[in-house]
Amino acid sequence: MKKFMTLFLVLGLFKAYAQEPLEVKVESRPSSQGVQSAFEVIVPQATPDDAVKLWEKKVSPGGLFNKSPKMENVKDEWIIRNITIDEISPDPYNIYTQVSSFPGNIYVRIFFQNEDGFLGSPGSSSHAADAAGRYIRNYAVELYKQTVEEELKEEENKLKGLENDFNKMSRQNKSYDKKISKAEKEENALRSDLKDEKKLLKETKKSGDSAISGDEEYVSKEDLEKNIKDANKDLKKAQKAQSKFERKINKNENEQDELQDEIEIQRVRVNEVKRKLESIR
Repeated sequence: MKKFMTLFLVLGLFKAYAQEPLEVKVESRPSSQGVQSAFEVIVPQATPDDAVKLWEKKVSPGGLFNKSPKMENVKDEWIIRNITIDEISPDPYNIYTQVSSFPGNIYVRIFFQNEDGFLGSPGSSSHAADAAGRYIRNYAVELYKQTVEEELKEEENKLKGLENDFNKMSRQNKSYDKKISKAEKEENALRSDLKDEKKLLKETKKSGDSAISGDEEYVSKEDLEKNIKDANKDLKKAQKAQSKFERKINKNENEQDELQDEIEIQRVRVNEVKRKLESIR
């Protein structure tokens, strides 16, 4: 059932990451200058802040020797005045930009105004309008790529985190295995000692109050009984240690099974975001 759910989620990702076209349209839209022709494009996933920052960087790059006009925010518009964009026209334009946010995407509307009116309106330069459409589409592609690159970085970080958690558990399990082996050796040694102590105690009861131990020293009955009691305590400790670390290993292994499924899904997610990024043109 778990594998089926994993497959279901993976197949859902293929649908979620289908490429959305970036299309620039000229539409009549309201602006601070009245209803005018605007170049409009829908950009998936992007935020208004990122859209405005990239647009300002694109049309007014700035720099030490660059005296380009600066963009200003007036109510719901970002305005840059008397700017020349060589890729569109040698004429200067006042550019009014609006960005509206909706679930999953943003609408970017750009109005180009020169002394003859608004670009894209009847009677305006078709050559400049076509160039503006290409310019804005290139901007939208760059914005979408930038957004998906950030998404990819986040998804790769998630995958790295999951893999780190999995590897951490693997290292823990190796450590627990060593501790179990150590406890098993202690248990075997204690059982051997306990067997010898019990044998000596049996001899003591037959011969009197003491018996000769392995190192040729006389050991009293009381000492033997104390040694046996201590050995039993240590034996229980060794057994408890083994049980404790075995439980920890089982817990980690169960969590690793779940993590492995998450990692498989996340790897597919990362690869799909990579494909989406490569398909943006």
